[in-house]
Amino acid sequence: MKKKKLFGITLALALYTMSATAFAQVQFSSNESSFETFEEACVNGPAAMAEELGGAYISDPCLEEYPAETTYIYRSSARWSATSAGYRKNTILQVYTDEKFESKEAAQGYLESLGLIDIIEEAKGSIILVNPIGESFSKADARAYYLMQAASCNLGGKTTIGEESFTCAEGAYYGGTTYRYVIGIGDGATFINNYIAPTFDDITRVAGMILIDGKMDRIHDVAGVVPVYMVNPSETALKKYQEANDTNRQGYIKDVDVYFNQDMELQKVLVKNTETVDLASEINYGYYNLLIKNMRVPVVLAGLHSYSHDYTDRNWDSAPYSLGKRNAFFNYETEDGLIIEEFVGQDTFQDYTIKEGTIGLFGRPAEVGAYIDTWYEVVPEEVKNGTAPEHTVPMWLALHGGGDDPLQFLDEMGLMTLAGEERFAMIAPIHGAMFTVGFDVLPAVVEYFLDKYPSLDPSRVYVTGYSMGGGATLHAINGNAKYFAAACPNAAAIFNTEDEVVNTDDLDLPILFTTATYDFCGYGGISGHAAVPNPEDPYDPEHINTSYQNRINDYLTLNGIDTVEYDFVNYPMSGFRGDEYTETLLNNEYMSRTWYKYNENDVPMVGLNITDYLPHGLYQEFGRICWDYAKHFSRDLETGEVIYNPYVK
Repeated sequence: MKKKKLFGITLALALYTMSATAFAQVQFSSNESSFETFEEACVNGPAAMAEELGGAYISDPCLEEYPAETTYIYRSSARWSATSAGYRKNTILQVYTDEKFESKEAAQGYLESLGLIDIIEEAKGSIILVNPIGESFSKADARAYYLMQAASCNLGGKTTIGEESFTCAEGAYYGGTTYRYVIGIGDGATFINNYIAPTFDDITRVAGMILIDGKMDRIHDVAGVVPVYMVNPSETALKKYQEANDTNRQGYIKDVDVYFNQDMELQKVLVKNTETVDLASEINYGYYNLLIKNMRVPVVLAGLHSYSHDYTDRNWDSAPYSLGKRNAFFNYETEDGLIIEEFVGQDTFQDYTIKEGTIGLFGRPAEVGAYIDTWYEVVPEEVKNGTAPEHTVPMWLALHGGGDDPLQFLDEMGLMTLAGEERFAMIAPIHGAMFTVGFDVLPAVVEYFLDKYPSLDPSRVYVTGYSMGGGATLHAINGNAKYFAAACPNAAAIFNTEDEVVNTDDLDLPILFTTATYDFCGYGGISGHAAVPNPEDPYDPEHINTSYQNRINDYLTLNGIDTVEYDFVNYPMSGFRGDEYTETLLNNEYMSRTWYKYNENDVPMVGLNITDYLPHGLYQEFGRICWDYAKHFSRDLETGEVIYNPYVK
């Protein structure tokens, strides 16, 4: 390890190399739990991440002005790893208190007394404990909050020093985006109320808060929706959070008052007034009854609401993060009875290996001999224990995108929540460069899953994926369409333009393509991938690119429906009128538009869904869009006929 002086702070640089594996990815870090000062973390983080992940790391330069001797970092053992997007699953608890600590040991003892160390060891992630710079919190602490937010949300972010490129360590070392929560105690709660809550970029990245005591000046407003548990709030603070969450109904559970929005169930304020505050008890209640019910998914264009800020080049500068419902799991089980199992290093699909000469993503040679050896099974407990009747439970083959993690993909697509509510099963393989694997392995994955669990309904098997997983969705149905009742490729990265549609059995296949305004609407790329702009298919957010146009027509043909001649003057975005059109406001924030083309029996066999304003990335409402389409379809196992039931709820 070497050190370099930069902007007045000593930041650690670390370089390390690791050999690549096939498709298997390490889902947990090997770290033991640790407690450090902020200054120690700046040195230790780059070294630890370089050793674990390989490459060159540095402490994020935006932290060079972060105030010294104010902050402590607790990291749980076995944090979710950054070898994929798994580190977005790490829980981040930012704790603000005016209680002073004489030593690092005293600060750690404080977290233990609050029960937070037990919580974070269960959840996996980090605690960021913050004291005021001076005697009390002020606007200088608000600047420090912003710097910590910029660094800890900068997952995978890069920086260049001279001619050298480094990855910023904090995102992998103790950062996170999706499960990010804030706890304010005493003057710390007042600080959150007066400085953080009124700042749109800050508060709309927080998935939930616990505020104990604390006041709020009347001049301030809460700048965005945020679920909150308040203990002994001031009248002004309570009113401001009720207004921000647009609460229009109320109730109570024992000694906790509940204010909520009847139409938007996550917009909620829980309130308890008590003469004696047991901090550990209140934090425990707020965490398990509010915080873990919510997550935030960064979805909008980077910098859209923070162009005037100085660190808008950091990853995930995408406020507002969308507030979504979370189905949290601990010890691989959810509260509503989903059982999650991880299978690593399996040889079940060893026969389906990458052959020599296979070309992978972006024309690069594929790794010869690689195959699917790691996957997750998400199964309702009634399927796992065999109490569900035979052939009654639908299932999804779920395919993550490039750089994503299977469980993070299921969560941020909203599929984990839906699986608990709708009681369907999912199998989610780590499939690496799936375009190199071939058509036949994914139907084999489905067959394996159906054989393993007799409760699964082979007539209601669906497939979905995002980006690279969207392209893999097309490979799955082309490999053997008879296994699937419907397909939903999301933002599908389409790399193979020849022989993409295979219909050897003359089977119809219901399919819904999804995209977004700043995704495949606007960009061309290599046969349609947004990551690589194509000068022959120039940017235009008002219509789908040529790859999507071609693929829609391919599947119209497959389903015996007349193809369309695209006319974006009269039919912006879609290029065709469709036989049915609907508009839906998703999560009270983004307009979603869907066009369907019917077959001769008036069944919506081919659909196109476009969501306004979103770039290429996961969004928890996409899972619902896919389920609401696919659930109406089943396939007759004897004849292969697609059956459509418009009355499925």
